[in-house]
Amino acid sequence: MTGQNDKLLAVEGLRGVACFMVVLSHLSLIFYPYLHNFNAADSTGYDIQNLIHHSPLTFFFSGSAAVYIFFVLSGYILTKVALRSQPSLSRISSMAIKRYPRLMLPALVSCLLAVAIFQFVGMPGSDMIHSINNYGDFDYSLTGAFYNGAIDTFFLSGQSLYNPVLWTMKVELLGSFIIYFLCMNKASFNIPFLCVISLVVLLALTGLKLVGTGLTAGLIAFYGGYYFCRYGRVISLKIAIPLLLTGLYLAGAHNGSSSYALIESIVGQKTYILGNFLSGFFLVYAVIFNDRVNGLFSGKLPVFMGKVSFSVYLIHLPLLSTLGFYLFELSFGYSGSYHLSALSASLLTVAAVYVAAVYFYKYVDLTGMKISNLFAKSVLGIFKPGVNAAQPKETVANNS
Repeated sequence: MTGQNDKLLAVEGLRGVACFMVVLSHLSLIFYPYLHNFNAADSTGYDIQNLIHHSPLTFFFSGSAAVYIFFVLSGYILTKVALRSQPSLSRISSMAIKRYPRLMLPALVSCLLAVAIFQFVGMPGSDMIHSINNYGDFDYSLTGAFYNGAIDTFFLSGQSLYNPVLWTMKVELLGSFIIYFLCMNKASFNIPFLCVISLVVLLALTGLKLVGTGLTAGLIAFYGGYYFCRYGRVISLKIAIPLLLTGLYLAGAHNGSSSYALIESIVGQKTYILGNFLSGFFLVYAVIFNDRVNGLFSGKLPVFMGKVSFSVYLIHLPLLSTLGFYLFELSFGYSGSYHLSALSASLLTVAAVYVAAVYFYKYVDLTGMKISNLFAKSVLGIFKPGVNAAQPKETVANNS
């Protein structure tokens, strides 16, 4: 497959790799937390973690960088699908209408899954391992899971005690609506400079502290994907490689790391968030707009990982925090070795996450896609009886 299909496959593959980075990030927070922060008072004696933390090679467990990759990719692929041949207001409206149920239904099921785990399995505790912000230690309920997974996460707080990774859903939903708004303008209204005007308004609201900086950073990443799709051009390998390496370097940024001392001397404690934020733009552009780099992410394995990435993202934290802990304790009881137990528990849990994700994708994610398509068709049918809204065919777009 060549041309545009390769680009779509690479988008899927890059998203799969980014999701794996999130999984590794949470695994390291559980078993090797000093990889992220080696300034803690009780971190003495952890020489290997110290070495890795101060190296420029920490991009492979950078969950924050992965999230910005998600956002830039979403902006790119949603724009690409919305503005494909002969874009119409009706088709873009259909995409916008089904966006919330498409994201909400799997997210809601992930909260219900967490409740089932809390209730019937329980969250194990051990002095030998570290929890992630005391995950699972709150007053949970079935009604709370419905409210949090369907409403609070998307429209109000943007946070979730049931499944903390859902903080990205509010950004994803708002970013998607911005993209559809800009694409509708391109397809029908042609208001000049609307993209620049809307971005300036967003920055002004942020300056007035009416919009949080975290939300703004995520939305700017969507704008980046939009601009990449509209104006991006093929680049040579001589340009793509430096962009890729710069992106990987920035993705590994950590406050207090000697490899980022120069950046930290300029921006201070914003080194971590700024480096991770910028990395998404560099990495996405290098992967999408060079055929050689593109091919690295178009293989069967990364594309498979991308196909189930949304499912992996939604279910991995409850599984890591239960199955991973139990496997660690079981191994440690036999071997007495922390590192052997952590490694074996990590490998087995990651394998279990991807197996479970295949079923979650088949029975939850795909079902959510079908329901959201029917919902959009029904809504449009109310306003235009007999309408048969065209549906995007690209699996990548549906997974965004």
